[in-house]
Amino acid sequence: MKRMTKLGALLFALMLVAAACGGGTTGAATVAEGKLTICSEIPYEPFEMEDGSGGYTGFDIELADAIAGELGLDLDVKNTAWDGILLEVASGGCDMVASAMTITAERAENSSFSDPYFNAGQSLLVLTESGSPKLADMGGKTIGVQSNTTGELYAQENAPTDATIKSFEAGEDLFLALTSKDVDAVLQDLPVNGFRAQNDANFTLSDTFVTDEEYGFAMKKDSDLVAEVNKALKALRDSGKYGDLHEKYFGTRG
Repeated sequence: MKRMTKLGALLFALMLVAAACGGGTTGAATVAEGKLTICSEIPYEPFEMEDGSGGYTGFDIELADAIAGELGLDLDVKNTAWDGILLEVASGGCDMVASAMTITAERAENSSFSDPYFNAGQSLLVLTESGSPKLADMGGKTIGVQSNTTGELYAQENAPTDATIKSFEAGEDLFLALTSKDVDAVLQDLPVNGFRAQNDANFTLSDTFVTDEEYGFAMKKDSDLVAEVNKALKALRDSGKYGDLHEKYFGTRG
C-alpha cells in the first residue's frame, strides 16, 4: 500500500536514534500489560473501519484480534494517521502496525515485518456515470492517490504523461474527492476500491493492475514479537480461522 518519503525516512532514523539513547528494547510496548496494541489508519475499508458502537472492525482488526487471542492477550486499537505510523511503533507507542501495509525493502530497513498475510494489487475507481475508462484513457484527467503509498508511485510511473496526479493525506479523502468531482478517478489498492464499488453503485472499478504486493504487520526493528506473531498467523491458517475471515470480507478463503 504505502511507501515512505525521503523526509519520512530521515525522521524515522532520528526517532530510532532517540529510542536507542533512551534504552529502548526489542520487545513489545504493552504486551507485558496483557494487551496487544496496534496502530491503524481508520477508516480504510474493508481492512479497518468503525463498527457503529464506538469500536473498530475490519479484516486487519479481526485478524489482529485473533492473533492477540493466540498470544493470550487483549487487543487495543490506536487510530493513527498514516504519516508517522511507523514512527509510532518504533517509539513504543504501539506494538504493531495493522493497516494494510505493503512490505517493502525501504520499510524493512527500519521495521521488522511479519510473514505476508494478504496479496493485493492496484486499481482505478471512477464514478459510474463516467463509464469505465482505463488508466490509458486518463490523459488530461486528474487522478487521486493517497500520499506516500504504492498507489501514488504506480500512478506516477504508469499514468499518461499529461494526467495530473493529486495526492491526499487520508485514504477516505479520495472517495470524497471523487464524489465531488475534484478528481476524475482514484488509484489505490484493489481490495479497497473493490469493496467500495461492491457496496456503492455510484462507483465503478474500471481498471486493475497486478503488482504482487504483500501486506505484513510491522513491528519495532528486531522485535521478539515478530516470531510470536508469525506462529499465531500459522496457527490461524492451520485452524481455518484465517480462511473464515478472508471469506467473510473478500468472498474467498485466501
